[in-house]
Amino acid sequence: MTAATVLKNVRIIDPSRNLDEVGTIIIGADGTILAAGKDAQNQGAPEGATVRDGRGVIAAPGLVDARVFVGEPGAEHRETIESASRAAAAGGVTSMIVMPDTDPVIDDIALVEFVKKKARDKALVNIYPAAALTKGLRGEEMTEFGMLREAGAVAFTNGRKAMPDTAVLRRT
Repeated sequence: MTAATVLKNVRIIDPSRNLDEVGTIIIGADGTILAAGKDAQNQGAPEGATVRDGRGVIAAPGLVDARVFVGEPGAEHRETIESASRAAAAGGVTSMIVMPDTDPVIDDIALVEFVKKKARDKALVNIYPAAALTKGLRGEEMTEFGMLREAGAVAFTNGRKAMPDTAVLRRT
């Protein structure tokens, strides 16, 4: 078990508490945040805690990128789910939704499952697949929303492609 950690002089941004202030964060040995904010500055440090000066550091909830274009499947030479997740984690992103603009297009259950498996095996952040709104992103025929949702798709979009005929949407 690791020792507790105390981060002093950290700018703490916590929208859930309408908080934006410089203070202290006390992290228990189990990784649980025990206290955070100005009030935590005077609580002292748990016995054996590592105390660090966090001047210049911002602590905030993880970011969610809801529109990520990854090369995998099909253009792994450009970017993979693994490499995109490493870049995301380095920038404070903890979750991302990957768009279906791949080759092949993420428009069937097997490809949704492929993205989820790759994410489970290789990603450093949470990866959620978006499925194509229309088959092949062509705008002609809707995909199977129910089955894709059951497989794990969290959104439906044609990504960078516009819907050439909105009547297709009315026919669903």
